[in-house]
Amino acid sequence: MPDPLSAGVVSAVGSAAGRAVAPLLAGGVRGMRERRAIAKRAETVTFDGAANVDQALRNLSAYDRDRMLEFTTTAEFENICYQVAIAACVSTDPSPHLSKLRDTLRLQMRRYAGVPDTDLETVTDALFHEIRAIAWREVTRHQKEGGVKKRAYTPEIIASYVAAAARNADLHTQLLDMRNIDEFSRQLSRQCALVHGRIRPAQTESGARVPFEDLFVEPSLLRGLDREPLRSGGLAVRDAVTQAHRVVILGDPGGGKTTLALKLTLDVASGRGTVSAPQTPLRVVLHDYANRFRDAKESIVQFLEKQCAALYSTKAPTGCIEYLLLNGRAVVIFDGLDELTDTSLRTQIVDAVEAFAHAYPTTPILVTSRRVGYEMAPLDDHLFLTYFLSPFDTQQQRSYVNKWFGRMRGDSHESGADLARRFMVEAQHASDLISNPLMLGLMCALYRGEGYIPRNRPDLYRRCSEFLFERWDASRGISVVKPFERGIQFAMFSLALTMLRTSDDSSGMTECELVRFTSDFLLEERYEDRDSADAAARAFVEYCRGRAWVLTDVGTNPEGERIYSFTHRTFLEYFSARQLVRDNGDAPGLYRELRECLKNETWDVTAQLAIQFLDERLGNAANDFVAMALAEARTVREEGHRNALVTFCARILEFIALKPAVVREIVRQLRSLDLSQGANIDMVVAAWAGLGMCATETRHVVSDELLRCSGDLASFDEIKWAISMREWLPRYAVHDVRDFWARQDRMNAVTLQDSLRRMAPEDIRAAVVCVLLRFVPIREAVTWHGTALFFSPDYNVNWTRMHRNLIFEVAYVRDRWLEAEVEEIAGEVIDFLLSRPTPWTDGRHGALLFPAHLSNGKNVTACRVLFWIYGVEGEHASLADGDLPPFLKDLTRVRFGASPVEVLHKYADLVRPEHFDFFLRWAQGDFSLVRGRTRAQ
Repeated sequence: MPDPLSAGVVSAVGSAAGRAVAPLLAGGVRGMRERRAIAKRAETVTFDGAANVDQALRNLSAYDRDRMLEFTTTAEFENICYQVAIAACVSTDPSPHLSKLRDTLRLQMRRYAGVPDTDLETVTDALFHEIRAIAWREVTRHQKEGGVKKRAYTPEIIASYVAAAARNADLHTQLLDMRNIDEFSRQLSRQCALVHGRIRPAQTESGARVPFEDLFVEPSLLRGLDREPLRSGGLAVRDAVTQAHRVVILGDPGGGKTTLALKLTLDVASGRGTVSAPQTPLRVVLHDYANRFRDAKESIVQFLEKQCAALYSTKAPTGCIEYLLLNGRAVVIFDGLDELTDTSLRTQIVDAVEAFAHAYPTTPILVTSRRVGYEMAPLDDHLFLTYFLSPFDTQQQRSYVNKWFGRMRGDSHESGADLARRFMVEAQHASDLISNPLMLGLMCALYRGEGYIPRNRPDLYRRCSEFLFERWDASRGISVVKPFERGIQFAMFSLALTMLRTSDDSSGMTECELVRFTSDFLLEERYEDRDSADAAARAFVEYCRGRAWVLTDVGTNPEGERIYSFTHRTFLEYFSARQLVRDNGDAPGLYRELRECLKNETWDVTAQLAIQFLDERLGNAANDFVAMALAEARTVREEGHRNALVTFCARILEFIALKPAVVREIVRQLRSLDLSQGANIDMVVAAWAGLGMCATETRHVVSDELLRCSGDLASFDEIKWAISMREWLPRYAVHDVRDFWARQDRMNAVTLQDSLRRMAPEDIRAAVVCVLLRFVPIREAVTWHGTALFFSPDYNVNWTRMHRNLIFEVAYVRDRWLEAEVEEIAGEVIDFLLSRPTPWTDGRHGALLFPAHLSNGKNVTACRVLFWIYGVEGEHASLADGDLPPFLKDLTRVRFGASPVEVLHKYADLVRPEHFDFFLRWAQGDFSLVRGRTRAQ
């Protein structure tokens, strides 16, 4: 039985060696020569296991052996293992580096483990030999099993490891007592947890602090320039730093960068660092450090020492910070690189951070920065791996909202869960806003105060902007004198439209241009003399500088001037629309202003907002505007311009109630579009969605006009619109809208039943609809189209959706069809297919679904399984992993020889016996559904 000490050594070394190669696997490509050199060195080590360690420790007392075992759990020991593993990743002679590491290990064992001098050399040699053997073996194993993707260790980086090891060895010779360092580390971690463990949400009026974890939602990180998702559910920031060692996280304003930095700070302070042993968080707000660097050329270590005393009331003993950094006992968080708007200063700070990373190469580092402008002074990609903060997905939004209302539901009599549930339903039409954590919190605050979220976009944007302008500072207990008070929003309106006209959303105005523009605006609107206007304009810029949620500085130009842009395009579009209506007081004027934008499909949201603002002012302006757009669409020569005008008119139906006559004209022109002439499919889909989301009083108008256009002699392409409106609805459509169009589609299909039956023998799409609505029996339809009736996806009316076929429609019944009869139809479908010889179809296809569950009905379940295995054959070779029902997972694994057939017998009761026998024979490879496919394919 292995000695506990030996087992502890093996465990600690293996963990540290694996961590050491993680940055290597994360990043450039190594040459074959380097791989061979690494492998050759690993082969020269004799793997004696724990025997030599046991022999060397034989003379130690039980007490000393326990202290040695405790030493193997420290960050210092893991840091030694880490550096030994690094030595295995270089192609040059690592002996000098290893010698320094051995010296450090010897001093640490004397200090931490109390090994007597008489045994020190023997124990050091045995332990270091075992560390090197295991570490190098792990490096080789990771290379073979994981592959090496990128060069992570340049000669400069390797030199920094060697230099740091030498400095650390010298430092250990100078330290006489470690107790003050250990006490400082514990005290600083406690203080960090106290200072940052509770936060004050900016969107609340009370200013009360809440526990950090009560609101925190883990974001999703994307890797590299291609924004590759790391894994389902996201990667925790602590895991990212553990794996890559030095990380830059880029995100959009309000995306949660500082929150993520605080999360890592708290994790480390709570004992959940990047290694198994306790570490100390060292957080640097780069804006604060930059001031000290500029004024006093203060080093990062000097700044940290002063900050510990000033911010956390914990004075660092001499050499303590240096020791923590060199021995793996600290994690450094640099927050807010983007806040250094002076590009020259930012470049100097980047150099300082890179120098810090070279000086302390074993210290895990996190840097946060805004995505826009980072490329102006980026960190060395050999030192830092880049991740991107992804916007919140639906699950993350729901989690945050539940937490928010659970903590801050205010005076509402509803439970936090009920408020959160209603919020998520009502906020779906503003999915672009609630994907941003800052805006999501803002909308939660609005919802708590108002009790609803405006469905009208202008009203929603207005509420958001008013909250930010009028209540943001007050909610945080800040009193700010606003420049030129009531004129501030008008200046924003004019500025936004100017930026929209002259630049894209990634650029902006220099500070001088912004001051001059604002001064010109004020000179005309508010002031009589230039000096007063200039002073107010400068005050306006200062006001904006402190409010990064609307207008923010994004960097500097080559001349060093600050560049300003709108943080969120939401506000750029909203303010621009307000100015458009101020400049154009009637529908003809606004149409003249926007007509070229509409034809070229630009300024889409801004135009929609402007029409709504004008309609609020004049009443009938939206009808007049749309009538002018439709009139031009009838006469314009270029088909692309016609498509753009008509689809725009359809899209605004979601937000504006128009006259029935105007709605009918929109329907007629939308149906008649020639979509083969380079139409923007996204805009077309949104147009049909807008049609379906129109005002309640005009839904019947839309349905009636669609039916009118579907004459007795019409083709399926002409009548499909009247029976498929449910298909076009967006995901956020509420239940009553979905239910209305599902009923109306069925009613229209019954009205058009004779036409559909007439088409069915020649058109497989009509035949599928007739089967699903029980207009014709399956056997009759098969005589027309054969087994293609079940597998052809061509009937699908919404070409943007996943390919569907008859089996899919029966397996995953939706409210378009007669759900009460679907189990019976499913039985008819699968019974008929099983009566026919296989294979049933040819070729490849894209009809594959990863279902989250199987049905309660045995026939529907059989259709789902059939659809799955058909997809496996037609498109994919190994799909037994992922979030699948166990039956489908095991069925696929048996098919590809990864599991024995016996694992399937426990699922026999899920389907009828004859269906289960069919699936069993398929899994064993007795036949294939798709012609030309075999068990191995």
